Amino acid sequence: MQLVATPEFREAYERLAQATLEQVDQAILRLADDPSSAWARQNRVIGEQGAAWLIIIRCRTGDCALYWDQPDPTGPVQLLLLLAR
Repeated sequence: MQLVATPEFREAYERLAQATLEQVDQAILRLADDPSSAWARQNRVIGEQGAAWLIIIRCRTGDCALYWDQPDPTGPVQLLLLLAR
């Protein structure tokens, strides 16, 4: 599966500590493997700028929230935003 990341996602991703980065990478690989899985689509958020799926990644240093979307079922997965707590 092709992945496309927004500048906002990349900026947050580049600031992650190594231990957190490894766990986020595992979640991204799992998402890329099957974006239609129940795990990947368990949380839907809708806001003023549209909708996205949300994956909470449990990390030793704190949880991360990965927002993503796939507007076209055959298109790339869009990594929209990554928030680290």
